[in-house]
Amino acid sequence: MIRRGILTLAMMLASVMVVWANGDPVAVRSAITLSPTPVAIHVPEVQLADEHVTFVPRGLYTEVVVRYLLHNHSNRSFDSLPYGFPIDYWGSGESEWVSLDDITESEQEVGWRDGYIRNVSFMLGDRQLQWQHSRDTIIAPATSRVAWDILIDIDTAGRDFKHIEDSLFALYGDEIYINTKAVSRRWYYTYLDIPAQSFATLEVRYTVETPLSEGAYYRRNHYYYYTPDYYWELRFMYDFTPAAYWGDGHADHFSVLLDASNVRIVNAKSWLRGWNDYSRGIGGLPMKQEGDLWRYEALRFDLAAAKPFTVEYRLKNRPQQPMDDIFNHRIDPSQFTVEVSGSDRKYPVANLFDLNPSTATVLRPDKNDSIYITIRFKKPTCLEGIMFLNGYTKNADTWHNNTRIDSMWISADYSSIHHFVPDTFYSKGEMVFGYRDREKGNKPIAYKVPTKEPSGYSWQPLLDNAPSFNLGYPWSDDYFTELHFCITATKQGLKYDDLCVSEILLIRNNDK
Repeated sequence: MIRRGILTLAMMLASVMVVWANGDPVAVRSAITLSPTPVAIHVPEVQLADEHVTFVPRGLYTEVVVRYLLHNHSNRSFDSLPYGFPIDYWGSGESEWVSLDDITESEQEVGWRDGYIRNVSFMLGDRQLQWQHSRDTIIAPATSRVAWDILIDIDTAGRDFKHIEDSLFALYGDEIYINTKAVSRRWYYTYLDIPAQSFATLEVRYTVETPLSEGAYYRRNHYYYYTPDYYWELRFMYDFTPAAYWGDGHADHFSVLLDASNVRIVNAKSWLRGWNDYSRGIGGLPMKQEGDLWRYEALRFDLAAAKPFTVEYRLKNRPQQPMDDIFNHRIDPSQFTVEVSGSDRKYPVANLFDLNPSTATVLRPDKNDSIYITIRFKKPTCLEGIMFLNGYTKNADTWHNNTRIDSMWISADYSSIHHFVPDTFYSKGEMVFGYRDREKGNKPIAYKVPTKEPSGYSWQPLLDNAPSFNLGYPWSDDYFTELHFCITATKQGLKYDDLCVSEILLIRNNDK
């Protein structure tokens, strides 16, 4: 159990901004509401001589490193001084997804998931401290309110809101309410020894999941096929004020570094701050930009008066592909047959589906000089998408030396089941990727396949760099019977003309 002293701290709780979108359901991805500065109980004898904070957003996580120089200017020694920082999150118990409201069909993750925080460490001088985390405690009760901001076409001028609420409740029942979950807190804590008349260097490190909202439908995808800098905008928050419990509430020297080399800082209208705010994406401190680095420095910094630091950003690259989901939803090759224009016995067609990135299929043209791959499913199959390991992905030399696909178009035969009527209708798909030029007799215009070299040749980097093709939204009921890949151009290898593909992953849609 955590000591009584650490529970008496006065902490600022910042609320998460939830964006209500008319028509587009939102999934609030992270349950964390705040990652505040680590703080000890109020100790006026120990002055904060220097505080340096570094933030490094990395994909969906942000690394935080805080270094303090503490000066005990008294004759009192502090032994086993309780010290810690809290992580706040919505709900209680184990992590789960729940409905946020019945109007937008939005969802929210609630409860605790160990992945929220990683790599926690406390160092006092050159000594690594042992740490623990407390039991979860509910610090704010659940609330309920009328969703005035998402109920549209209501003329409220001069009207009694209670009367409107009663009228709406009579029509729609509980659907008019937004029910916010309780806020829980978990403490990560340790104990400090600071001798009398001495200086002590304290370093705290941790990696915390950044709050994220995304389309509720996209959350169900088993791989990331969409462009993250369009769909995802993340907002990291940090509270400096708890450090005011040291000394006189000021840091004699104070500095902050934001390393934004992995992300794009939002520099236009931000929907997280409101349409009328032209923020550059950083709030709370007047940071100065030096390329990808942003800095702030001050003397006698008033920690108690500090505004919460916020940074809004988008990802430069999509996050790591979820390998477990991809492989668990891969369609086994026993469920389909494959035909190719031509092949090489040394590099058979079976290599396309053997789950071995070190093998490859060599594709040859047919008598009409066409190069293609045709997959026929033994029964109609609901697909989410396709991932290609383009080229011979055995190693860097093999990848560079052999020829790869440069462009192709994909056609498909599929049936669609309509959601809103009891009857089933069928349609035959044409161009799934690529398009037809009507001015040139509907000639297929191919999709250009990315040929960027993978960042590595194990599964994770190969999947992260693999071209991905979406064949249906997560709620789609398109059942495919045939896929046809027509290669229209190739990227010449340094040594060989052999056109290589190492693996094709067919991914089931939505567990259907």
